[in-house]
Amino acid sequence: MAYYIVLPIFATLLVVLQKTLLDLLFGGRIGVEVSLILVIYAGFHLDMVRGGVLAFLMGFLLDCVSGTIMGLYTFIYVMLFILSYLLSPRIYGERMLFIMGYTLVCVLLEGLFIFAIYWFIYETDVSPGLLRTFLPQALVAGVLSPAFFTLFKHLEAYVHAGEAR
Repeated sequence: MAYYIVLPIFATLLVVLQKTLLDLLFGGRIGVEVSLILVIYAGFHLDMVRGGVLAFLMGFLLDCVSGTIMGLYTFIYVMLFILSYLLSPRIYGERMLFIMGYTLVCVLLEGLFIFAIYWFIYETDVSPGLLRTFLPQALVAGVLSPAFFTLFKHLEAYVHAGEAR
């Protein structure tokens, strides 16, 4: 029960941190997708209800902050969570290279989906920004994802220790 009470507060803090502090750190050139790494982690390590609520909330908050088409990030995050959740029993998701590669592919899928939405709905060609933005963003997220997975694992152990009391 405490998970659902604390989740909106920490999700809001994470999205604000991601959109402000990390954008300032990298000069606005590359956004570090910490929220997407968390959604991928949730797909591998949380149950369907907890992870689904987390993915929905992270996507919704990112939609509110980013100013894109409403529901775009919510849809992407929920779909990537479901994909990760369905793959989790079939693979061993603790290897560092797998985590890096899978996160890289997920960030690229997110970028391609956003590109396709802008292409079909707005008839806007954003392909020059695709390579300049999403490829470095995917590489940074892929490289940092094992460290974030370790951090999330420690936080999950801390939360579960607090729930057992």
